[in-house]
Amino acid sequence: MKTRSSIAALMLILSISWSDALLTAQEQMTGAQIMEKVDTRTVPVDSRMETIMKLIDKRGSVRERTLKSYRWGDDKQIMWFLAPADVKGSSFLKHTYDDRDDDMWLYLPSFGKVRRIASHAKKGSFMGSDFTYEDMGDRKLKDYEYKLMGEEKIDGKECWIVESIPNKGVVTDYSKIVSWVWKTEYMLIKEDFYDRRNQLKKKKVLEPVNVGKYWVAQFMSMENLKSKHKTEIYMNNIEVDTGLEEKLFDTRYMKRIHR
Repeated sequence: MKTRSSIAALMLILSISWSDALLTAQEQMTGAQIMEKVDTRTVPVDSRMETIMKLIDKRGSVRERTLKSYRWGDDKQIMWFLAPADVKGSSFLKHTYDDRDDDMWLYLPSFGKVRRIASHAKKGSFMGSDFTYEDMGDRKLKDYEYKLMGEEKIDGKECWIVESIPNKGVVTDYSKIVSWVWKTEYMLIKEDFYDRRNQLKKKKVLEPVNVGKYWVAQFMSMENLKSKHKTEIYMNNIEVDTGLEEKLFDTRYMKRIHR
């Protein structure tokens, strides 16, 4: 009995020591290491969802759009606009790369052809929302310098606060971005975007949900503090690891909705 008690006590000590070691390792992480963890966290092989986008002006008037969206990991995304009539049939495709700028394409039925989004046009609004095409892309780790600014709890989630400042020569609409990273899942919970005059321009909020073995965003908003306009995006009926084929993420599928 005494031997069992001793073993149990030893196991408890080892468990506590290991937990303390993990906590210490986390506390010693740099801003760059944290953002690298964000960039490499485990995501679904593929996912599909129904999306509601709400455009809210400064008077509180709401315009609602319905979309269908597919993702292939973090590398590819395609979305089709289903309603209302003025955007129905439009679609967006994105391919993300680690070593070069993302490729983006837009299809508008009124033009009748797929148009590639040029680099100089990525500061423009994405389909009238508060997200620019730059916001729709992925930031490259090598393009920024990172600084750990502190910690804060948001909705019960312990977060690191990391400041990202673009390196010289990086084309961006922002002088810096401040991110709140959920410690447990290395997931972005909130971001503040500063304009070229270093004034707070936009605020982004994300709400995660557990789907299978993954944490994914079920809600996202972007608020423009200067125009007083806001975009809310609700992800519904999220499915993960559904067996989507990579060939679907091609410009030839932009003109017709895949069922």
